[in-house]
Amino acid sequence: MTKYVHLFRPIEVKNLMFRNRIISAPMGIIPSHTHISSVNYGGISIYDKSLGGAAVINISSHGSQGKDKYRAHGGDPFEKYQRDVTREQLCVAKQGGALCSFELGLTGFDDDGVLYGPSDIPFNGKLTVEMPEEIMLKFAKRYAMKVKQIKDFGFDMVLIHFGHDSLAAQFLSPAFNKRKDSYGGSIENRMKFPMMVLDAVRDAVGNDFVIEMRVSAIQYIENSYGFEDILAFIKAVEEKIDIVNVSCGMDVYHEGNVHAMTTIFEPHLKNAAFAEKIKKECNVLVDLVGAVMTAEEAEEVIAAGKADFIMSGRQLVADPYWPKKALENRAEDIVPCLRCLDCYHIATDHYQTICSVNPRFRRENRVPIHLEKAEQSKHVVVIGGGPAGLKTALVACERGHKITLIEKSNTLGGQLTCADHGGKYKIDLKRYKEYLITQVRKSEIKVIINTEATPDYIRNLSPDAIIIAVGASPMIPKIKGADKNQVIQAVDAYKNLNQIGSKVAVIGGGAIGCELGLELAEGGKHVSIIEITDTLSAQGNMLYRIGLRQHMEQCKNLNCYTQTKCTEITDNGVSVQKSDGTVEQIEADTIILATGMKSNREQAHSFYNIVPDTYMVGDCVKVAKVLEATNDAYFIAANL
Repeated sequence: MTKYVHLFRPIEVKNLMFRNRIISAPMGIIPSHTHISSVNYGGISIYDKSLGGAAVINISSHGSQGKDKYRAHGGDPFEKYQRDVTREQLCVAKQGGALCSFELGLTGFDDDGVLYGPSDIPFNGKLTVEMPEEIMLKFAKRYAMKVKQIKDFGFDMVLIHFGHDSLAAQFLSPAFNKRKDSYGGSIENRMKFPMMVLDAVRDAVGNDFVIEMRVSAIQYIENSYGFEDILAFIKAVEEKIDIVNVSCGMDVYHEGNVHAMTTIFEPHLKNAAFAEKIKKECNVLVDLVGAVMTAEEAEEVIAAGKADFIMSGRQLVADPYWPKKALENRAEDIVPCLRCLDCYHIATDHYQTICSVNPRFRRENRVPIHLEKAEQSKHVVVIGGGPAGLKTALVACERGHKITLIEKSNTLGGQLTCADHGGKYKIDLKRYKEYLITQVRKSEIKVIINTEATPDYIRNLSPDAIIIAVGASPMIPKIKGADKNQVIQAVDAYKNLNQIGSKVAVIGGGAIGCELGLELAEGGKHVSIIEITDTLSAQGNMLYRIGLRQHMEQCKNLNCYTQTKCTEITDNGVSVQKSDGTVEQIEADTIILATGMKSNREQAHSFYNIVPDTYMVGDCVKVAKVLEATNDAYFIAANL
């Protein structure tokens, strides 16, 4: 029997039986070029999710907008020449026994290309036309007919998106709704249009069809509504809906986006308090979304009565099979999501939209669910037990190769071991490190620790193939005084937090320096971060940087200096020179060097010319993130 008894307790909603309390988040739109046989839903395969054990699979579209907007987003999924694709999507989603829901957005685009809004003010940089009442009625009717089409097509339920940037959310928000008539002002007036739409929808589909409504509890932008307004709205419409999906934040307004799709700087279960309040005060089932990252957290939410369902988004990207693994009490086999947001096109601007821990994401055509065994089993020696080395060893082992993994230290994990000593921003990274080590321990991989690999040592092992994952080492900047006793490397700082003084100067404002500096400052220390370029954490994606900045701005004892060069480390702190040439003394009793890493390329090259099949992976190739380490390691090992 599963230990997650509440999470896997069935629940009946009207005519539907939900086999558990896990609902997959709709995470995108159906592209027009989707090939039926690939069932590749916006790069997020519903094939895996359909077999992974969730109760409901959501398919998404920006559905009720006009034809021009549909065309920009891949076409109307119910238009004649898209129906076959949508039918196959529906069939695949239900193949494992899950229910299938269709998420339908509500935007202000009309068929003639006009963008309507509650008021004549810009929305996301585009001027909107104040929507007259006759257009409201038209939109409500059109939206209702689309929901009826969803029902008639065979979907089990609908998720109507009234949160984030939707037209309904705009009407609810005084930041966008500046009307002076009966549709603006009080919350009773601002909710009239969304209620008009809901009335039309319920009339169109009848009382038996299950309707879930997504809302943003708060939008995290200035002059918007408070949570009490959303409570009032839900109470007003609770008889028209069955489930309310509690999200927050916005989408194209990126200051709010980092609260809808949380970065590592936000807590797990971000919206749980909102969900619990709705559960207590409204007569409606509640579906919680927002950083529900573990099976234990999901179980706790349901068991405590804070929500009736949890909606899983990025965790199902990291591991689409996590519900099945939890059901089978195999939580240690669930691949943790890092909340890096590199799977999210807005964060990456499509430069590299990949999952850091799941190479199959967006590559279902060349990354199988299960690897075939190699035709010839080889003895593969992996040098280095960091994330790249561990992933390579695991994948090569799955292929049926005999693996010997050599690590020079007394523990596996490489640079990820900093997460053992870090605070709240390293929780997800630590879980991934522990997952990798657990999988190695459960495998047939031979692990040799406390051993420095040399070419002669490796040669004596008689390998058929060598994978070199010797990582990178901290760079020591050419700064006068860098050898003083109060100077430590950032990679060592986490292990020695009790030795760090009350005044800290962090030299280097990359991701490592910024995260460490922020945590120290939030812990009460006075911290100065000194960055020579004009951008903090330049290697982080756009949403990561926004989340970082928001928290830095809230930290009063953190000072950040950009376009500033550290010229000397003194007994009392550091001397810095700003871009205008001025020199300043910053007092500090601990100086942390976060000036980057250098690939151990020379060491890696020394292992060549032992056997022809020799490869380098991870930081010894190029210093990067877990994303590159995981993906490069997978493809090297999968093709041995």
